[in-house]
Amino acid sequence: MRILVASSLHSVDDPRVFQKEAVSLAKRYDVHVVAVGELPTSASQGIVKGVTLHPFTRRGGKVLGTLRAYRQIRMCFREVRPDVFHFHDPELVPLGLWLSFVGRCKVVYDVHEDVLKTLAKKRWLPQPLKGPLAWLFGKLEMMAVRRFDAVIVAEPYAMKRFETANSVLIRNYFPLLADRPRKAYNGSRPLKLIYVGSLTKMRGVSSLVEALDYIKTPAELLLVGKFHSEDFKRQVLAARPNVKYLGWAPLEKVFDHLCKADIGMNCVWPAPSHDEMLGTKVFDYMAARLAIITSNFSVWPVMVEEAGCGVCVDPKDPKAIAAAIDELASEPERLASMGEIGRKLFEEKYNWSSEEQRLLEVYSRLVEGRKSKVESRDR
Repeated sequence: MRILVASSLHSVDDPRVFQKEAVSLAKRYDVHVVAVGELPTSASQGIVKGVTLHPFTRRGGKVLGTLRAYRQIRMCFREVRPDVFHFHDPELVPLGLWLSFVGRCKVVYDVHEDVLKTLAKKRWLPQPLKGPLAWLFGKLEMMAVRRFDAVIVAEPYAMKRFETANSVLIRNYFPLLADRPRKAYNGSRPLKLIYVGSLTKMRGVSSLVEALDYIKTPAELLLVGKFHSEDFKRQVLAARPNVKYLGWAPLEKVFDHLCKADIGMNCVWPAPSHDEMLGTKVFDYMAARLAIITSNFSVWPVMVEEAGCGVCVDPKDPKAIAAAIDELASEPERLASMGEIGRKLFEEKYNWSSEEQRLLEVYSRLVEGRKSKVESRDR
């Protein structure tokens, strides 16, 4: 069976699109990925880890960029002629719906988050249009999913909108990479804090940087990911020798960076799309045996603080963040114990292996021509 995985927004080497789902599916099927970016230098005849990549450059604004991406994806569809079209972006719902009628293929919709909540924070959308557009897209999306052969959802909160016979929860957990020995923090060197993800104000980056002005412990902050604003990048990095920007990195390199740190930071600010979101950072930190400082809302107080692998703080209060950092730094044994608990939770519960199995089950059912639901735990 040939699968075309498509994204008009995510990069061709995106952690979920490529490094988790496409690579997992390539263990059984002929998998192609069409997405934004360039071929990695490691690609041999366009193939990386058993997956054939078809990168394209996204140019233009919101509307023109989307139309050009549609064209690139349709061209790739004609070239590959897949048995399954697996797409990742809400803006591709109309294309997926069209192909469900005329494409002679099965269609899988991969939902990363509840788009109706994310529309509320789109600054480029005029405020009076946000409500009507959310209503209109919600109607279109619900009509489309009844045509699709499977709907894969990354976040438990988003499953509330997709309780259909063909939906399955496949969370964005970190792959089960081998544990590594690490140099425990004992106060003899600067404490290393790390944040991995989108580098924006809403993700708490400005709070983390400001917290460095209040902590008493010598420390440095490592930032891994992409800035979405050059102005914000200059603001964050200006005259701050204890903030190190390491750039974007693939999963394996991210794990390298994590294993050199002491505390994983996840001080995301409250927002409609964040209130119930798991995200991925906390699981990445667990995998690397890091103590965690995270926001004090959503599922994190239970998942992190009550589990004993970290502490929760007000993400908008740099002084509270600094106090939590100093408290953990003053207790190296507690810091190490939190890391041990997190790694144990990761190995037993929060890793990609179980999610990969459910993904392969979805495709086994597609091969058999069935839409029936794959059982998901903790629904």
